[in-house]
Amino acid sequence: MQPMRTTTPLPTLALLCLLTLSGPAPATELDAQGVQMLLPAQAGGSALALGTQDPNTDTRFGFDYKASATAAQEGPLRYWNLQATPLTYSSGGKGFTARLHLRASGGKQQFNWKTQQGYLSSPQDVRNQEFTVYVRVHEPLTPVNAQVTLKIRGGHHSAKDGDAASCTMMTFGPGGASGITRFAKELTHPLYDYVVLAPQLDTRLADNTWYGLKLLSYSHPGTPLQVVNQLYIDTTPFDAQGRPANRWQLLSEYTDVQGKRTGRHYDTVTNWGGWQTTLRMDGYRSLDFAYPSVREAQAPAP
Repeated sequence: MQPMRTTTPLPTLALLCLLTLSGPAPATELDAQGVQMLLPAQAGGSALALGTQDPNTDTRFGFDYKASATAAQEGPLRYWNLQATPLTYSSGGKGFTARLHLRASGGKQQFNWKTQQGYLSSPQDVRNQEFTVYVRVHEPLTPVNAQVTLKIRGGHHSAKDGDAASCTMMTFGPGGASGITRFAKELTHPLYDYVVLAPQLDTRLADNTWYGLKLLSYSHPGTPLQVVNQLYIDTTPFDAQGRPANRWQLLSEYTDVQGKRTGRHYDTVTNWGGWQTTLRMDGYRSLDFAYPSVREAQAPAP
């Protein structure tokens, strides 16, 4: 593996100045792993962070295709490696994928976007999300679908019941026909809508390079028919001690609006609470991940 990037920590004021002015005002708190939260936590809301736990044995985490993660150490940084699994996509074509699931609510959502008002299964589901994970990909195998995705799963995803798919996501990739970053939605499996977004930074997913990624997805108070989806990135994510450097910058943003079409299939806003939040990698041999967490946040005022 390539040597870990190291940087000198910035003072708090400089960290705040690096946050784009178009994003939310940053919260001042750090989580137990030292990751800066950009939105305040929702009082009594669900939250989950890996910390020192083993994602292979902690039932709040999970992998697809009977995969398991391998612990690794690089200098002071402890992380996990997840090998890709070959698969045939339901939408067509072959590729490689690896997926880490975080289940902050501790349960399983019983309803999809069609069957329950407000899309919520239980109060424990994460309504307004702040999802953070640090990632590194290795060896591109299928460039046509190479990307890293942060996904909110709102229903019970099943090939046998396509109308229960229910997920939205933001992606980060190497560029090409799919663009560098996109918003996507799937309400009926396996039909996806994609919206290619203009990145606000001159960066793209590169092999053997660490990135911090953070997805904010929330509805402003009083505006349930609009959901703001923001993808933040930290391109020099660790300090010399292997701790989060918290140089978050807004990479892309998409506001999902009731009645606004996202492509060929959907014009329904997806304002739900997610029982499962997913880190997904496609098109590479393996994925490294560190400091994964998700929590329910307070949505900022418009």
